[in-house]
Amino acid sequence: MNTGTTAATAALTAALLLTACSSTPDTAATSASRSPGPAGRFKIGEEARNGGTVVKINKVHEVDGILMDSGTKSAGAEAKYVALEAVVLNGTKSGMDLTCSAPVVSSLIDDRGRRYGVIDGLDKIPGNPECDERLQPGSKDQMVFAYRVPKSAKITAWEFSESDREPSTVDLGGTPGAT
Repeated sequence: MNTGTTAATAALTAALLLTACSSTPDTAATSASRSPGPAGRFKIGEEARNGGTVVKINKVHEVDGILMDSGTKSAGAEAKYVALEAVVLNGTKSGMDLTCSAPVVSSLIDDRGRRYGVIDGLDKIPGNPECDERLQPGSKDQMVFAYRVPKSAKITAWEFSESDREPSTVDLGGTPGAT
């Protein structure tokens, strides 16, 4: 983990909370379970595995704006951002770039089955790894995955996979705030 990552993640969390939709609370991590859910399904707080990549989603936020290096970026009147605070462990045999290339492909899924891709500029979110900064095998780092979705979207799940595998799914419980 980068030396300044913990402080940067704390700053990011504070920034996300400052721009949070007042009607939607945060989802705190549930107690972690060591056994995977059925058929590659996991819950918030569990270590979800796909190939050699392990991701643990700790918190989910719905926010009106997201802090970037250049300032807060607004989602707009008809949209919101959904930000997933995670820890990623690289259990593969080579380094991986989490922000600018696609060794890990992810989608946020709503209750209508629509899939949303991550926003451009994940490397511009304070605390995230820089573009082309390789997470080395056996290492882990904090990561915020952010998505811009319609304000009315009811987010139910997040899926991820190494680029050539079937995805693993993390159940987000309907929307942030649900348990």
